[in-house]
Order: sequence, then C-alpha cells, then structure tokens
Amino acid sequence: MSGLRIGILVDSPLKQQYLSHMVVQAGHQLSFAYVFKQGAALLDLPQSVDAWVVDVNDPEETDHLRLAAMELLDDWLVQTPVPVIVNDAPEMKQNSPDYNDWVRRMLQRLERLSGDVNLQAADGASEVWVLAASTGGPAAVKDFIRQLPAQLNVAFVYVQHIDKGQAETLVKMMSSAGHYPVTIAKQGSVLTNNTITLVTAERSIHIHDNGTLVVNKSPWSGYYAPSIDQVTANIARVYRQRSGIIIFSGMGDDGAASCRLIKQQGGKVWVQTPEQSTIASMPDAALSTGTVSFMGSPQELANELGKLKRR
Repeated sequence: MSGLRIGILVDSPLKQQYLSHMVVQAGHQLSFAYVFKQGAALLDLPQSVDAWVVDVNDPEETDHLRLAAMELLDDWLVQTPVPVIVNDAPEMKQNSPDYNDWVRRMLQRLERLSGDVNLQAADGASEVWVLAASTGGPAAVKDFIRQLPAQLNVAFVYVQHIDKGQAETLVKMMSSAGHYPVTIAKQGSVLTNNTITLVTAERSIHIHDNGTLVVNKSPWSGYYAPSIDQVTANIARVYRQRSGIIIFSGMGDDGAASCRLIKQQGGKVWVQTPEQSTIASMPDAALSTGTVSFMGSPQELANELGKLKRR
C-alpha cells in the first residue's frame, strides 16, 4: 500500500503546516486540508479520504465561540464514516523538546492508522503459521506451498534468511507455486487467511494484537536478518494456541528459542526431516528443544497440515 488518503481539518494555518508535513513524513497522501472558520459547513467537506486528522481547539477564541465550534465538530464526527485522529496538542516551537515529542507520538498514531483502516476492509487471520528457513529453504518452502490444499483458513508468515534485494524474486517464486498469494510485509498490512506474508531483511517488523503490521525504521537486532525468533515470539504472544511454526532447511539455530514459546502457548512446532534438508542445522536445533510434534518432507508437512485443518 502506497499510503492512505488523509484529510486535515484545523483552525490555524500553522497547524495545517505542521500536520501536512507530518502526514507526508508518515508516508501518506495529503488529500485535503481545510482551515476551519466560525460558521463553516463541516458536513459539506469531501469524504473521499481514508481518514481525518483534526485539530480544532483555538485557545484565542472565546468560550462561547469555542463551544459552538465543538458542537459543530461533534455533529460532523457523527456523520464521518472514516477514522479520525484528534490532535489536542498546543502549537509549539519547532524543534523544541515538546515539539519533537509530539512528532514522535503523532507518527506512531499515523502508523497505527494504516492498520486500523486496512482491518476494516479485511478480516484478521484465525490462525498463523510461521514458515522459517535459511540455506536451502526456498526450494523446500516452494515444495510445501505447491502441495498445500487451497482455503485452509490459515495465514502464513514466511521468514527467510535472504540477501537484501532478493525479496521480489522470492515473491514471484512462491506466488507461482500454489494457491496462496505472497506479498511483502508492509506498513499497515493485515495478516489474513489464505495469504503468505514475506518478512524481508531490510527492516524489523512488529505485529499488533489485531494482526496488523508495523514496519520499523530500525534494522533487525542480533545476528540474523530477518530474525525468525523475533517474529515467532511476537506471533506466539498474539496468537497463542492459534499459532504454529515449521522449521525448514537452514544453517544456524535461528527459530529454536521461539519453538519453546510456541509450545508454551499451546501452538505446534514442526520441522523438515534433517536428512532431507540441504542444511540440517536449523531442523536439528529445533529438534533439540524437545518441542517438535511432527517431522516430514515438505510434501508430508503440507499433507499433515491439510489433515489437521480438515479435522
């Protein structure tokens, strides 16, 4: 998604300047900006926006005028079918500590807004499985996807150790394999059933409790990028017994620690048979945790998941 269409409703040109810059900085499109004046007909404002950012609280107005403005604004909010962010911070000197703190808070609210809007258009996933792989993983995961029955009502999150810049190639490879469309994790994306979300090496991600994604500005911490353990720990916390992980071929032990978290939350831990893996380090590390409940080839793993969902 390239960004939301944002409308701005304020009571001063300075606020319009601040908030317009904020919207663009957050990666959204400034669709409409309006400086509210007394007597304006708010109900006539255009509704061809995905969300509004509103700041109408001019401290220089008299109590009577401010009350009238708030009543008019309340009527407009009732009629507005899209989400609204109400900003109540006073006007501040740019680059002051208060201003910088306000910028941080507003950017966080705008980041969440993308997920909230997308969630209105799509139901969140009922169950989430992590597909974890490194060296030799793409071929194994492709075989797994090729064998999967359609419409399992599962969301897959694919975490593959891969060089930066190769994500688009991986998306094409996996999208052509079976019934499940593959997209790269983006700001505000929603984990939905019967899709595969690819996590890339560029920037770390966080998954909110409602299944929406935040793509952080910071890189992945630790040795691995992307980090299977970080993603899986987040999914285990959010989805608990409705989560699972399959460890495919790979070098190292990424994913082993989070296998315990999945198991503790009531989820399932499966692995590709080490003897059938290009590199057996990751499956072996997962097996050493004592949490694995099923082991098989990519085709056997897909067939077992199909049986599990049918049951």
